[in-house]
Amino acid sequence: MGLSGFPHEKALSALPVEVGSVQWYPSPDSIPSVTDPRFIIYDEPQDTLFWMLDALRDGHLVGVAEGGPDEMLGLVRDVAVSDSLVYYLDGSYSHVRAYTLEGHLVDIIGGPGAGPGEFGMFPKLSVTGTGNNVHVVVGSGQYTVSVFSKSMDGKHVFQTSFRASVELPNGEMCAMDGHVYTTGDSEDHEGVIHKHTLDGKYVSSFGVGSNHPDYMVRERMAEGGSLACNEKHRILLYAQTSAPIATAFTESGEMIWRIRFGDARIVPILLLYNKQGDLVSAMHFPALDVGESEDIEIKGGARGDSFWLVRLEILPKEARNPWAQHFYKVDVLSGRGEYLGIRPVKTRTVARRVRVIDQGYLYTAQHDPYPQLGIHPIPDTTR
Repeated sequence: MGLSGFPHEKALSALPVEVGSVQWYPSPDSIPSVTDPRFIIYDEPQDTLFWMLDALRDGHLVGVAEGGPDEMLGLVRDVAVSDSLVYYLDGSYSHVRAYTLEGHLVDIIGGPGAGPGEFGMFPKLSVTGTGNNVHVVVGSGQYTVSVFSKSMDGKHVFQTSFRASVELPNGEMCAMDGHVYTTGDSEDHEGVIHKHTLDGKYVSSFGVGSNHPDYMVRERMAEGGSLACNEKHRILLYAQTSAPIATAFTESGEMIWRIRFGDARIVPILLLYNKQGDLVSAMHFPALDVGESEDIEIKGGARGDSFWLVRLEILPKEARNPWAQHFYKVDVLSGRGEYLGIRPVKTRTVARRVRVIDQGYLYTAQHDPYPQLGIHPIPDTTR
C-alpha cells in the first residue's frame, strides 16, 4: 500500500522521516482462524449492562480532594485483587497500596527508586495466593520483577527481586500458583509468554509470536496484547495485539481454546518504510475511524470462573461521549462466551472507568476532578 489515497497522508508528511510506503500488520490472512460458532462472539443488539450503572452508584470510593498523603491518590496505574484485599499501583507515588473491600487502608508497599523493593518506571502489578500465603508481584524498570509476601499481621515484606527474560515496559505481566508470566520478544526463548518462578528461575516460553522478518515488528507484536492469569483453574488468557483473537493456555503452555470477536473492527499496527524500503517505525496510528478499536483488553478473571474482556470503540462525533466500552464474559474452562453490552466511558452520572472485574466486584478509577479508586459490589444475579 503506497501513500496515494492513504487516509492520514497529511499526518505522515509531518513525520521527521520521509515515508515511501506503508503497510498494515498483521494482514487478514495471518490472523488465526476460528470457525466453531461456539467460540465466536458477536455484538448482539440487546444490552444487558443495566446492572453496571447500579453497581457503580454503590460501594466505596477511596481518595479525597484534599488530605494527608495516605488519603489522597495519585495516578492509578494498575489494580489487582486477592481473596480479601484490593491493591492498586500508584504511578505518582511509585508504591502499592492495599485496602480492604470496605476501602480501609491496610498497607503501603515499596516506594520510588532503583533498589530492592523499590519501583522505577513502567510499573505493573499482580497478586497470587490466598489467605496469608499471598504474594504481591511488581514489574518495573526494564527487566526487574519484585516480590513481596504478606505476613501474619497483614503487612507486606519484600522477599526478592529478579531480572525477567524480556523487557517489561511495553509488555504485560500476571502471576498465579507461585509463578510469574510476562510477554515480550526474546532472542533466547521462543514464544511470546515467558514463565518464571517467584524467586526468578526461568521455566519455559510458549505462545506463537509473529514471523515477520523485521525484529521491530516481532517485538511490537509480542509486547502488545493483554494477559491474565486465572489462579482458580490455572489457566492463562492472552488477547493478541491488533487482532480480534484471545487464546487460553494451561500453565504449562498448552493451548486449550481460542475465541474470536466477530464484530470487532481491530486496527492493525502501521508499518512505515523509507524510500529505500527499510522499516523505520511500527506504530498504532492514533487516528482511529468511527467504529474501530485498537485491541481487546482482559479486565479480570483472576479467581472466578469467567474472564471479563473489554473493547474500547470510538463513536461518531455527534455522540455525547466519544468513546464506549464493549463488555464480554468468557467461561474460563470451556471458552464459551457472551456479549454483555456497551456503555460510554463517561456519563453524566458516572465518570469512572472500569479497571478490573473480579470476585463479584467492579474496581474503577477516576482522575477528574481528583483521583479515586472505586470498589463496587456486583448484584448477585449478574455474577
